[in-house]
Amino acid sequence: MRKAMDCVISDDFLRFKAFVEALPETFSRSGETLYQGRNVVKSFNVEGTTLVVKRFKRPNIVQAIAYTFFKKSKAERAYLFARMIRERGFLTPTEVAYIEIKHHGLLSDSYFVSTSCTLPPLSDVLRRADFNRDCATQLGQFIAALHEKGVLHGDLNLTNILYQLTDEGTYRFWLIDTNRSVFKQPTHEDCIENLKRLTHDRPLMNYVMRRYADARGWNADETSAEVLKKVEEYERKRHRIGLIKKLFKGKKGKK
Repeated sequence: MRKAMDCVISDDFLRFKAFVEALPETFSRSGETLYQGRNVVKSFNVEGTTLVVKRFKRPNIVQAIAYTFFKKSKAERAYLFARMIRERGFLTPTEVAYIEIKHHGLLSDSYFVSTSCTLPPLSDVLRRADFNRDCATQLGQFIAALHEKGVLHGDLNLTNILYQLTDEGTYRFWLIDTNRSVFKQPTHEDCIENLKRLTHDRPLMNYVMRRYADARGWNADETSAEVLKKVEEYERKRHRIGLIKKLFKGKKGKK
């Protein structure tokens, strides 16, 4: 069975149709690489406009079946969620298109195309001992607003929130890497769970959580303690998984 391609392009960006449809052939040999890891992110200059393309890691067989028959692909979710985030009053790069490639009837490769946002991540200004208190305060208020409007970012950390300092001295925040987000009215427990990946820096986390609690009308001491407990549980779990992986690799190396 030949490969099949599904391509969805926003009506506002149909002028880039030829570029988008050619991506499966051109992505590997063109563009400027911004990030290369599990996924690959590149920027392209298309008719004077900078577009960002994310190629998601090829799914394993179980994931391919799930994305083909039971759930939306990461690329489709990234495309749909960008609009949903803006509809709730928050900033994120605008969705341009997404592509799904199917091989033997199952999802193989997928791409998400968006407008470019070259703002720096919050890790640049907050991941240090003398972190900016004004920025951290506004971050706590921003996350509180996200949760109150039913947005749970799927990987809420300082590198996935970009910032822009306005002429008035306030901060505007942009969300990226949103394809794992959840849109619902979250419970208290949902919110606490969502916050645990924000940072491993205890003083910073404590400060932001207190500002978050103030914005929600929650008890600051209890909120900070709950989140820090979740952080500790998360770190222990990651440590155990790391040890298991290291042990498994060691056994493979001895074969």
